[in-house]
Amino acid sequence: MANTRSALAKGFSVAVVVLLVAIGAYVLLALGGFSRDGLLYYLLTLSFALTAARGIWVDRYKVATVGAVGMLVVSALQGAQGALALGLAVLLVVALVLGYSGRTRERLEESA
Repeated sequence: MANTRSALAKGFSVAVVVLLVAIGAYVLLALGGFSRDGLLYYLLTLSFALTAARGIWVDRYKVATVGAVGMLVVSALQGAQGALALGLAVLLVVALVLGYSGRTRERLEESA
């Protein structure tokens, strides 16, 4: 069960990053680019998502927490335009909780 939780956490984190990259590519190629503030918000969101995903993949959950909370803050600053980013940030938080609980359960099983 613990390995399943870790695998789900890693899958969720990768899905968030891939989705953000796909959205960015669509905006750049199909729509002609970002607005003045849009590029900054996109790059901040992407960097925090990458930080969270990297933290989940290497089992550094404090780093992943910084990335997930940073993404939540950036999406909250965007207001109504950041609704998708807020949803993706919540998905990262869920992945973080799954990964951490899986690691904790795995440690408990090893000690018993």
